[in-house]
Amino acid sequence: MTDSLYPALRSPLDGYVFVVTYGRSGSTLTQVLLNTIPGYCIRGENSNLTRYLSLAIDQVTENTMFRWRREEIVKAPEVRQPMLRPILGHPSDPWAGAENVDPDDFRLSLMDLFVAKVLRPDPDCRVCGFKEIRFHEDPIFFPKHLAYLRDSFPKARFLFQTRSHEAVSRSSWWANKPKDKVFALLSRAESLFETFQRENPAISFHIEFERYAEGPSYVREIYDFLGEHVEEDRIKEALSRRLTH
Repeated sequence: MTDSLYPALRSPLDGYVFVVTYGRSGSTLTQVLLNTIPGYCIRGENSNLTRYLSLAIDQVTENTMFRWRREEIVKAPEVRQPMLRPILGHPSDPWAGAENVDPDDFRLSLMDLFVAKVLRPDPDCRVCGFKEIRFHEDPIFFPKHLAYLRDSFPKARFLFQTRSHEAVSRSSWWANKPKDKVFALLSRAESLFETFQRENPAISFHIEFERYAEGPSYVREIYDFLGEHVEEDRIKEALSRRLTH
């Protein structure tokens, strides 16, 4: 990325933090604790908007019709695939213009727009991001989705939050669902989380909600992973704040 391109994406100079979890895991407390760090601007849920952006990115990047044309347009006409020789670069091509689409520019431009129009970081923000409880709802696309975030957002880091399945199953809308189905869904989500963490250990941290009961000492482990320091009084104040949602 050059300095002049994707200005919104580049504006938080110390990067991005994404909280990846499921509903009723206590992630709003994590959101509060992160925003206690000076210069952090961690937004709440956005209905998994980056999934839809990533699906569009994936089409431009992986769809055969886009990819073939990108690969063939740089070749001499006589060595191109026979089906593309007479049409590539001409208005008669059913996919006319697809050869001109730059998947990296498309990806970074979409994420730049997301930062500018959805996250809208504060002027003094140096670390931005958001928390989302819906990443796991598309388990097949989950690895690609997070990979696109990792590769698009500078200095991206991921906090994977889990909570006791029993506690989650008794909370809010989960309480109306069969417990065995809730446990299965949470286990599947955590399996997705664990795989990404294992493959990306340097940028991943596992938050166990129950350990917040240990107080500031546990919160400091999260801050240490992020390379940040917050005074203990501010941590205690954030931990004691009652969430009404």
